[in-house]
Amino acid sequence: MKLIKKINFMEEKKYVIGLNVAGLLLIFPFSMLFAKLTQLIFRADHYDFSGLDLAYLLVFAFILVVIHEYIHGFFFKFFGKGKAKVKFGFKNGMAYATSPGTFYNRKDFLVIGLAPFVLISLLLTLLAMLGLLSSTLYMPLASIHAAGCVGDFYIALLLLGQTDDILVEDTEVGMNFYQKEEPSQG
Repeated sequence: MKLIKKINFMEEKKYVIGLNVAGLLLIFPFSMLFAKLTQLIFRADHYDFSGLDLAYLLVFAFILVVIHEYIHGFFFKFFGKGKAKVKFGFKNGMAYATSPGTFYNRKDFLVIGLAPFVLISLLLTLLAMLGLLSSTLYMPLASIHAAGCVGDFYIALLLLGQTDDILVEDTEVGMNFYQKEEPSQG
């Protein structure tokens, strides 16, 4: 295998700052999206947000971060076919799950990267539709979680710019892309 790209999200300031700024900016479009869904689900166009709701929001946001990383961990294990060792941590304001030393194909890594966004967004929407999550919590919680997926979206964009024949290694600080070596003819 030939290393074709190495990314260090944890120690290179351009990634840390860039992803945090992008995450803050993504709050706006995701807020508009989930506000519209809130209107459709609850038939409401206003929110009665109290101090208690803020406390619930902070607690649930923390819980979602943990669930988000465990979803990554589950898919690391699933696609690692029993060989993946998953580690969890928090560094530079980012929670993370990692599976160093395990190699994944491009499609599997896209699923690993985007699964938390898809599954948690669907779960929150379902809970709201069933009346188990109020409109005052659904919209900000779904928006904050979606914007917090900025690193996952960035990784997906990087992967979409690669060919199908690459392998991806998740490392404790970022990720490496490898080109599979063609077998020698002779």
